[in-house]
Amino acid sequence: MNKKRNFSPYELNQLQKWTKNIDINSIGETPVEYITGHIEFCGLDFLVTEDTLIPRIESEQIVNDGFRFIEELGISHPVIADIGTGTGCLGISLAVKLSKSQIPYSIFLSDISPLALKVADLNSQRLLHSQENIFFLESNLLESFPKIKFDLILANLPYIPTQNIFTLDSSVKDFEPITALDGGLKGNLYINALLSKLPQFLNKKGVAIFEIDDTHSLESFSIPQTLSSTIENDCFNKPRFLVCSYL
Repeated sequence: MNKKRNFSPYELNQLQKWTKNIDINSIGETPVEYITGHIEFCGLDFLVTEDTLIPRIESEQIVNDGFRFIEELGISHPVIADIGTGTGCLGISLAVKLSKSQIPYSIFLSDISPLALKVADLNSQRLLHSQENIFFLESNLLESFPKIKFDLILANLPYIPTQNIFTLDSSVKDFEPITALDGGLKGNLYINALLSKLPQFLNKKGVAIFEIDDTHSLESFSIPQTLSSTIENDCFNKPRFLVCSYL
């Protein structure tokens, strides 16, 4: 006999908000975000499908830190890349914040999954007043990018060590795309691959922010010698973000 699922107040509220006449006992462990097709991120309503990772509240800090960096440096027209964009939550949320502050921008949103890019494109159409200067690229990391320099690079790449996948909650490992979770043996495979390209794509005053596994330390990564790096904690006080800039 299947164990009855206990829904949190948040989950019940989401189901009541977005669905009608649904038998909650029939959905098993499926995340409510996949049932409703919606997730709130940075106060915005994003569409989400089983082709994309479900954005987490911790990731909102990447948007806030990126925006603060742009403001503090007074960058008049930042050029930004959101690598492994998924739903587009990072790049689109940042675009909304920049628009509200009347800061023009150019943002490239990329993913290796064409299905994820379709979701990101839909979200940009729903949440942005203008599609001008929003560019979508199907790309393995930076392979298909134009040879330009970025002021800000954001990346929430797969970062969970392969052997840790089985320890994740059923609602994660059995429903979210494994390709968006599995970061290789040590969880640093894709992050290190992108780090190696930063000297070619990051402006001299630019910053790159990566979301990482809380088991990672600076020693987990192959950081180019020309870059300095720190690890910052998330809202739950866990090491979560690798921040890189030029020395």
